[in-house]
Amino acid sequence: MNQLLSLLFFSLALVSLGMIFPVQALAQGEREITLEEAFHSALRHNTLVSASAFRIDQAKENTRIARSPMFPQVVLQGRAIRLKETPTFTSPEGQPDAFPGFPAFPDRYNEVSIQASQVLFQGGRLMSGLQASRYITDASEFEDYRTRQRILFSVSNGFYNVLFARRSTEIAESQLSRANQHLELARQRHEVGLVERTAVLRAQVQVAAAMESLEQARNNHAIAMEQLALEMGIPTPPESVKEPEEIHLENISVEAYIEIAFNNRRDLFASEKGLLAFQKQVEAERRAYLPAISMEGSYSWADDDAVYYGDNYTWQAALVFTYPLFTGLRDTAQIARAKAREAEAQASHNRIRQEIRVNVRSAYADIRTRKKMVQHFTDQVEAARANHDQLSAMFAEGIVSTIDVVDAQATLNEAEQGLASVYYRLQLDKQRLRLAIGMFQHDLLN
Repeated sequence: MNQLLSLLFFSLALVSLGMIFPVQALAQGEREITLEEAFHSALRHNTLVSASAFRIDQAKENTRIARSPMFPQVVLQGRAIRLKETPTFTSPEGQPDAFPGFPAFPDRYNEVSIQASQVLFQGGRLMSGLQASRYITDASEFEDYRTRQRILFSVSNGFYNVLFARRSTEIAESQLSRANQHLELARQRHEVGLVERTAVLRAQVQVAAAMESLEQARNNHAIAMEQLALEMGIPTPPESVKEPEEIHLENISVEAYIEIAFNNRRDLFASEKGLLAFQKQVEAERRAYLPAISMEGSYSWADDDAVYYGDNYTWQAALVFTYPLFTGLRDTAQIARAKAREAEAQASHNRIRQEIRVNVRSAYADIRTRKKMVQHFTDQVEAARANHDQLSAMFAEGIVSTIDVVDAQATLNEAEQGLASVYYRLQLDKQRLRLAIGMFQHDLLN
C-alpha cells in the first residue's frame, strides 16, 4: 500500500512539473522586457554601478584614516640585539670590573617594549583634515547617485534604440511587401502586353533594394539588442522589449526647469562638497605653523638584568612640544598647492553651473523642435500613403508608369522612417531633460 501511494505521488509530481515548466519556458521566451525592468537589471548587474559604490567605500576609509591620529597610537616592538664585544676594564685594586656592584653589560640580549603616544594639540589641523575627508565622502555619495542616473539613462537610450530598430524592421517588411505586390502586378500586366518589360525590371530592382533594407534593419536591431544587454549588465539580450507609455512633462518655462536643476543635480552638490573640502585643506595647511603638543610613554623589558643597571625593565613618559622653525619652505608650498586646488575646484563648480544651464536649454529646445517635427512627419506619412495607394491603383489601370509607383514607395518609406526616428528621439529627449534637471528616475534611485 505504501509503495502504491509513493508511486502515485511520484506520478503526480511528474505531471505537475510537466505542466509547470513548459508554461514557464513559454512565458520566459515570449515575455517582453519593460523599461522599468531594464533599469532594475542595470542597478543589479551593471559593473559600473558596483565600481561607483567602491569609490564611496574608499572615501569612507579615507575618513577613518584622517580620524585615526586623534586616538592613542600604540606600538609593540620586540628586538633580538647583538652588540660589539666590550673590553674588560681592571680597577686599581686589580678587580676585573670597573663598576663594582653592577653586572657586566651583555653583548647579546632580547628586549620587548610597548610605546604609546597621544596628540594633545595640533592647532586644529587634524580636525580640519577630518572635516575635509567627510566632505569628500559626501561628494562621493552624490557622484554615485549621479553615476547611477547616467547609467540608467544609457539603458533608456539603448531601450529606445531597440524600439526604433524594431520599428525600422517593420517598415522595411512593409516596404518589401509593397514592392512584391507591385512586382506581381507588373508581371501580370506584362504578360498581357499592357506594359514593357522595363516595368518588371524596375519592380525587381525595387524588391532587391527592399530586401537589402530589411536585412540592414534586422542587423541594426540585433546590434541594438546587444548594446541594451550590455547596459543592463546581462550576458545575452532579452527576447523582446515592451513599448513604454508616452512620456509627458510639466508645461513650465525653461527657467523653471533650470531652477529645478540647481536644486536637484547631484553632481552640483558633489562639486559644492568638493569645494568645501579643498577650503578645509587650505585651513589645515595653514595650521601647520602652530605648535604641536603630544604625550609619549614607553615600557621596556629585557631578559638580562645588566641592560637596565641591575633591573630587567624600565619606563619613561614625556610631554613633547614641537614647533617648526624651518622646513625648507615645504609648508609654504603645501599652502600654495592647497590654494591652487581650491581655485581649481571653484572654477569646476562654476563650469558645472554653466553646463547645467546649457543642458537644460538644449534638451528643452530639442523637445519643442521634435514635437513640431512629429506633426510634420505624421502629415507627410498620411500624404505619402495616400499618394502611394492612388498611384498603385492608377498603375493597375495603366494610367501611370512603374517609375511613379517606385518613387511613391520610396517617399512613403522615407516618411515612415523619419516619423519613427523623430518620435523615439522625442521620447529620449524628454528623458534627457529629466536627467538634465536631476530628476531622472528619482523615485527608483531613492
